[in-house]
Amino acid sequence: MRKSGGIAMAASTYENELFEKLKMIRKGYRAPRQVVQSLYARMMLEYSVYVFTKDRYKKLIDEALDARDEERFQALSNEYSEWRARYQSGCTISEHGYEMECNFEEKTEIDS
Repeated sequence: MRKSGGIAMAASTYENELFEKLKMIRKGYRAPRQVVQSLYARMMLEYSVYVFTKDRYKKLIDEALDARDEERFQALSNEYSEWRARYQSGCTISEHGYEMECNFEEKTEIDS
């Protein structure tokens, strides 16, 4: 626990998890709290864009199916597959020499 202005506060769980995930290019240094918070904010932004884009593709593909537009369906399916391939192994977010690996999808049997 930390003390702040006479009040005891527990260190936030997300920060502890991020400290464990962070790796420093120059070994042996612990990431400052400001760097951890910046990485967390960037990760949340990246995740939000990822979810928005995924939902958008799925909606457009469903609309093409409903309209029985095979050409549009194929084009959107190909775009979606290419887009997903970029996130297959996750992405890396960097800040002041610290890096964090982000994986937004869990592998399922259907994805295999």
